Amino acid sequence: DNGSSLLTGVLLGLALILGWQWFQGRQVRQKEDAAAQFAALTDAIAAKDDAKVKTFAAELDGKYADSPFAPLARLRQAQYLQAGGKNDEAIALLRAAPVPKDPALAELQVLRLSRLLLIAGKPADALKAIEGRNDSLFPAVLAELRGDIQLALGKRDEARKDYEQALTTLDEASPTRRIVELKLIDAGGQPFTTDFCDPAI
Repeated sequence: DNGSSLLTGVLLGLALILGWQWFQGRQVRQKEDAAAQFAALTDAIAAKDDAKVKTFAAELDGKYADSPFAPLARLRQAQYLQAGGKNDEAIALLRAAPVPKDPALAELQVLRLSRLLLIAGKPADALKAIEGRNDSLFPAVLAELRGDIQLALGKRDEARKDYEQALTTLDEASPTRRIVELKLIDAGGQPFTTDFCDPAI
């Protein structure tokens, strides 16, 4: 579950960046409507209003499918469903979702799906979802998630390597670094600084 914190931060950052970029390249009215729908979805999630969350997400998916707000809405909705104990619904939502045009959103969608599968107790499926991803836009998130999956599969050596890889791409001041270090220790490894990336040092 802790691995979702970094994903959420990345997601919120992309919402601002991609939303603004799209905002500049479309007609003003459509931009404002899509932004308003996404804001309404966010408010509905905060209020835990299931009906409104479903309605606003459907509106974004139907009327503004070409905007970054549509895939962002699906990711937020999936997160909301999982937090409400509806993990199977969240998995089904992302499995049925089209691949976003933006590479960052496309990868985040895969990472979120994999995390949900792991939470559902399906580590083999979770690993399959991220299989073959090497040139990641979010290498620390991917490596940490892969480590979590390997640990769930009982492969502690592989998990250690993945957590070590995650630490090599995380800044010393990163708020999630301590979490990954604790996971590495739990897998039988030893944290190291970015100045000395060899764990044997």
